[in-house]
Amino acid sequence: MENASKALIIAGGMLIAMLIVGLLVWGFGRIRETQQTQVDQESIQEITDFNERFEAYNRTTVRGYQMISLANLVYDTNSRYTEADGYNPVTVTVDGLSSADATNEDLVTYIQTNYDRMNSNQKNALKELVFECTGVEYDTQNSRVLHMTFRRLTKVN
Repeated sequence: MENASKALIIAGGMLIAMLIVGLLVWGFGRIRETQQTQVDQESIQEITDFNERFEAYNRTTVRGYQMISLANLVYDTNSRYTEADGYNPVTVTVDGLSSADATNEDLVTYIQTNYDRMNSNQKNALKELVFECTGVEYDTQNSRVLHMTFRRLTKVN
């Protein structure tokens, strides 16, 4: 009889230990899920913030001085991130940037090579030009803005 009661006490202790271990495993799983959800939300917010800076230029009337700001934003963003981290550089092309006939000029390259050489009248003329965003492409892997296309307008809409 003594052995039977000790066996029941041992079995009960084992059952309680298994319940405690099960609860710990379940609790750690819930904590991990919560942390993963938080990481996912932060990643989505980072992509949203990234895209919002570029989406501000996705409209039908963009002035030349805003295009200069966009070129600076693209240059700064591409300098900050590296392709080794999985970042694909943002590009911006503009139809008719330097003349009404020119097509598909890279905005950042144009601003970097020409803006400092311009006299004040040329700079003011560039700032007064009007452009329209004709398309935005997103990276298929992380949904970030990858490419923006603009065209020069002859009149303000």
